[in-house]
Amino acid sequence: MDIEELNKFQLVLLALLVSFVTSIATGIVTVTLLAQAPPGVTETINHVVERTIQTIVPQTTAPASNSTQTVVVKEDDLITGSIASAMTKTGRVFGGTATTSPVVGLAAEIAPGVLVTDSAIVSKEMLVSIGGVNALFSVSRTFPDMGVAVLSPEATSTALGAPFTVGDTGAVKLGSTVTAILGVSNERVAIGSVSAVFPLTASARAIDSNLSAGNITGEPLIDIFGNLVGISTGVSHAAGAGGTFISASDIVVALSAKPSTASTTPAVK
Repeated sequence: MDIEELNKFQLVLLALLVSFVTSIATGIVTVTLLAQAPPGVTETINHVVERTIQTIVPQTTAPASNSTQTVVVKEDDLITGSIASAMTKTGRVFGGTATTSPVVGLAAEIAPGVLVTDSAIVSKEMLVSIGGVNALFSVSRTFPDMGVAVLSPEATSTALGAPFTVGDTGAVKLGSTVTAILGVSNERVAIGSVSAVFPLTASARAIDSNLSAGNITGEPLIDIFGNLVGISTGVSHAAGAGGTFISASDIVVALSAKPSTASTTPAVK
């Protein structure tokens, strides 16, 4: 059969056959030459083939990325965690120097080794149990306008845990959740919300909440993050019953000011 008599389909088949035979012949020749080539030449050819295959056939598995994972924290978890931490920073104030004395109120560690409580419940010397430590404290300063007393340990070797982080009263929003630590003989709390923030004295503000009146003072008030935002005193109770607290950040400001004669006079019973 003359090649000129072939149709287009037959010409395509013939071209494929020639290409197939040529490829086989080329492969045989290549294998024969590689077998006779020095090792260095063989390694170079292998590297070229591998790089070519990697370029034509990309990786199907995506590389690991440094993506961040969002963790959702529930408000209940924040509150319960904050309460557990606050318990270790809240002290029980005894009416005497022995554990057999009645507990008259609570105190909050507002700075390392410094407690604040209601000045109406303290005497010259009293026992405080805080963070598993029982130690004698004495009144180092008082702020009569706020009804706040500052307690310092009598022994320099008294080591307490980390104090509260004090929250800014200016950032307290109406309706925000707050918790009062109330436990005297046992661990007890009350959870409510902020209903008002108002000036109480020339140097202190009061935080009012919808919490029911308590029968003790010195109670710490914390936000959902465990920040100390208030302390209950006789002065705050008189201003708005048991749900009103002296601003903790205003107490810090008063502590940082130079002591005056009025503020350094302990409330001695």
